[in-house]
Amino acid sequence: MVRQDKQSRQQTLTGYSVSPLPKVRTSRGLILDWDREWIVKQLLSETKLVEEFYGGEAIDMETAKEIALTVEQRILKLGLKFLSGPLIREVLNIVLLERDMPQYRNVSTRVGTPVYDAHLIDVGRGFGAKDNANLQENAETAHKKKADKISKEQYLLQMPPELADYHLSGDMHIHDLEYFGTRPFCQDWDLRYFFYYGLMPDGNGTKASVAGPAKRPEVAILHAVKALGSAQTNFAGGQGYYNFLTFLAPYFEGADYDCIKQHMQMFVYEMTQMMVARGGQVVFSSVQLSPGVPKLWKDKPCVYKGKVWDGEQAPERLYGEFEREVRLLFKALMEVMLEGDYWGKPFNFPKPEISIEPDFMKEDEEFNRENPDLPTYQDLYLMTFELASKYGTPYYDNQIPEYRGAGEGISCYQCCAYQFSAKADSDTLFEDKLYFRDGKHFSMGSLQVVSINCPRAAYKAEGDDQRLFAELKKLMDAAVEVFKIKKRWIDNIKSKGRMPFAMQRPKDPNDPERLKRGSMAVDFSGLVYTIGVVGVNEMVQHHTGHQLHEGKDAYRLAVRTMTELEMYARTLSQKHGITIALARTPAETTGQRFSVADLIDDRFSEYAKKVVKGDMETAMKKIGTTFDLPIYYTNGTHVTPGADVSLTKRMEIEHVFFPIVDGGNIFHIWLGEARPDPRGLMDMAMNLCRNTQIGYFAFTRDLTVSLRQFREYNDDKKAHGVGMSMVDRGVRV
Repeated sequence: MVRQDKQSRQQTLTGYSVSPLPKVRTSRGLILDWDREWIVKQLLSETKLVEEFYGGEAIDMETAKEIALTVEQRILKLGLKFLSGPLIREVLNIVLLERDMPQYRNVSTRVGTPVYDAHLIDVGRGFGAKDNANLQENAETAHKKKADKISKEQYLLQMPPELADYHLSGDMHIHDLEYFGTRPFCQDWDLRYFFYYGLMPDGNGTKASVAGPAKRPEVAILHAVKALGSAQTNFAGGQGYYNFLTFLAPYFEGADYDCIKQHMQMFVYEMTQMMVARGGQVVFSSVQLSPGVPKLWKDKPCVYKGKVWDGEQAPERLYGEFEREVRLLFKALMEVMLEGDYWGKPFNFPKPEISIEPDFMKEDEEFNRENPDLPTYQDLYLMTFELASKYGTPYYDNQIPEYRGAGEGISCYQCCAYQFSAKADSDTLFEDKLYFRDGKHFSMGSLQVVSINCPRAAYKAEGDDQRLFAELKKLMDAAVEVFKIKKRWIDNIKSKGRMPFAMQRPKDPNDPERLKRGSMAVDFSGLVYTIGVVGVNEMVQHHTGHQLHEGKDAYRLAVRTMTELEMYARTLSQKHGITIALARTPAETTGQRFSVADLIDDRFSEYAKKVVKGDMETAMKKIGTTFDLPIYYTNGTHVTPGADVSLTKRMEIEHVFFPIVDGGNIFHIWLGEARPDPRGLMDMAMNLCRNTQIGYFAFTRDLTVSLRQFREYNDDKKAHGVGMSMVDRGVRV
């Protein structure tokens, strides 16, 4: 028997007999006989990814056979009693690395997680446990976290190693890495598209029922809701509607206020009760709200009920005819949000983006005289500040500063402070989109966001201004290389039809034969690439010895640095034929990640200790036991939150960066737990809008609430120790 085993082993080593190796438990759920030809086939097929991702060559047949035989020999020497697919891959990876073939190892290895780590995810601990305050503690969230972990590993392995190392080492952060290879980042939608074509939730009509254009207001509301929900399958980040109420208004022509409010209540509850977004969360959504019909849209034909009401498809109807409906819709939406839900909690979504526009700074006195029962613009704006005072819910989109280009095009903030715009002087189809000619419409969003570690660049610069700029531009160059990969991968996904909702081309409802297809829902060529900055305050603190609020030298360096980066972003845009926007990204967890990465890196730890914010004493006690340390770099170009400076001083410092950081920024006004006078808030905010460059701001409440009180639904709002704070990404419990 021993002699037979030995003979079998010898024959196997020469490659011409049946192996005595045990059966293989495969990852596909089968038990199969050992056959090293599977390794050969695997190498030949899987290493083709080297051609696709690295520009190299796949392994040839002879090399594959040689490697497979080596793997078999190694396994035989181990004398194992059982084999599994993962174990065979581990041996294969070692052989590939020993042969100096890391690129083949990267595409042949497995991605996943240890059993223990997977268990921690199941019980709400470990990987990604605190990444997203909007995720609920449920099984779907655990499933998402496991998928996220696998996907992140996969995409880093598929990138050129030097780019992956930029992310892993903390030089930069690739946002929503788990969706990098399959989805764009965020999108702001033109609601007219769905009011004309109807709703096709799956994007092609094969897996879900197709609905024609809404004819009734309740159907219009549901289509608006379901479109944002469906978009979650194709996008990594937030979804929003530009000019929401104006486009919706024609469906409510002549409706009484109770009807309008009921529909707004339905919209808000639908958006906050659909647990359908990634990982079983509500849809991360926003709606841009104007208190009346903007001047740009007053003389444009309405698009609703499947027609363009331009005098050809249907009798001419202009959006300016629906001023009454817009005002009542605005009022109703504010009242619903002020009331809160059944337990009295604030609604987290959709985030109301209140547009402060020149069109509404003066009252339409003639309209007001003719409609004395309708709220004025000031009445409606005041309601938003009541909501801000009570819950801190609204975000304010200030379009008064000249750089915002009000009246010259369209502009919106979306998804926690990303700014998007379309202007007549830069969009040759702008006029066609205004009139919805041949289905042309506005499509605004970001394909990918990458943030850069500004303090680390300062550490490397060693006090030299030019070197600081060079280090930051080097990171921007690396971000562009990431963007190129993103575009190539997304183009591949598109070519395989893996983004059906975003790429849908519905049948034209006005074509009798139903042969004409509409324009694509998302204009991918118009999506921007966003580079975010983190820790500008700590960058100048290390470089000059002062924080933004402490010295003119620090402030001037910050302004000069951001100007240099903005100019370089334009240069890169022209050079590479893509639109690169510089932004303050909503990167609270990234600010923590960068600070921890620098603190544990021997090259930077001494520098980081002097500038990071947070609880350094606790961080030093926990360092080495966890990466979840209570420290951070200040977000974007902000004055650090703990700085002892007045609100006016913060405005003076931060407002200068808004025209420079054209991809989006935000100014926070912290209210604490007090509930200030809404009219006082409005007066202050309107002065801010008229006299500063701040383009986007929010009144952020620190709310302390009791879950027991919610359940009992009483009016006593005293705190019982369960904290809830309003932050960029909603309410965090």
